[in-house]
Amino acid sequence: MMDALEVWVPRKGDAQALEVRSVQLAAPGFGQVTVEVEAAGVAYADIAMRVGAYPGVKVPFVPGYDFVGRIVRVGDGVDGFAAGDRVGGITVTGCYASLRNVDANLLVKAPEGCDAAKLVAATLNGLTAWQMLKRTTTPEKGEWILVHGASGGVGTLLVDLAALGGIKAIGTSSAGNLDFVRSHNCVAIDYAADAFAENILEISGGGVVAAYDHIGGRHFRKRSMAVLRDGGVGVLYGAYEISRGGRFRPAALISLLTGGRYSPLDLVAASKGVVTYLADAMVRHRVETYRADMANVYALVETGALNPIVGARLALERAAEAQIMLENRAVNGKIVLVPGGAA
Repeated sequence: MMDALEVWVPRKGDAQALEVRSVQLAAPGFGQVTVEVEAAGVAYADIAMRVGAYPGVKVPFVPGYDFVGRIVRVGDGVDGFAAGDRVGGITVTGCYASLRNVDANLLVKAPEGCDAAKLVAATLNGLTAWQMLKRTTTPEKGEWILVHGASGGVGTLLVDLAALGGIKAIGTSSAGNLDFVRSHNCVAIDYAADAFAENILEISGGGVVAAYDHIGGRHFRKRSMAVLRDGGVGVLYGAYEISRGGRFRPAALISLLTGGRYSPLDLVAASKGVVTYLADAMVRHRVETYRADMANVYALVETGALNPIVGARLALERAAEAQIMLENRAVNGKIVLVPGGAA
């Protein structure tokens, strides 16, 4: 047994439902390793789980979708990893902890010498951005894409990866974040501006080849699908409104379910597509692809070609405060929990 600290969600509710507790961590099971967590990411999915709006996760649970850390114990049946290895991974839950056991097949070796907070800022968000840009869609050099929420963790990495590939990006944000979005080599648009769709169509010369939307519902139909060129693809990778402000919003769920219906005949006639992306599904069902893509993202961070933004670093014990910051969109970039001040 090893002494560990973890954040526990015993019941659905607001951020004050989070509890910090001491636990005894058992030895890793077959195919597992014990990892000392250096940095854990704070994600909207964590909030959705806390309020009961995330499929497949029920209270009680330990939140935390992704982490970067160092292996301290290796269980039987593990090949390719040893004590002392620095690793990162996506596990959906369990990362708000100082120590945790992880299935080794979910791990990717993380580069030494890189800031752990920056690496975890590129883990869930980086994988999401990479796979949406290179697997879910395939925009080519010189083509236009639309990135909603371009000042956020995923959005920023999407426009940065697009720029690395010579892809032109339009990024939406609030008026106060437009300069930040422009600093990432893309055209910035206020999401509250009048004639939104008309502006996108004009800038892109008739429509974008892909629109990446984390909101869904009517927003997806009117601000993503409506600005696609023929042959374009709308990508839905979240449902932010369902847990906006840190509480479950049934009306937003109804809008998500009813506000985005598309006739297959209309889509075929325009040669447009609708796809969804969920990192959890990619990790579970295409684990080798996930590990290869994650390694590519880490390599870009190691060389400095990709520079994920860390918006705030907080001690593990301040997890509730971190989630409130995310709910309030208080910072740009990734909010990171740092057990023991390691990052």
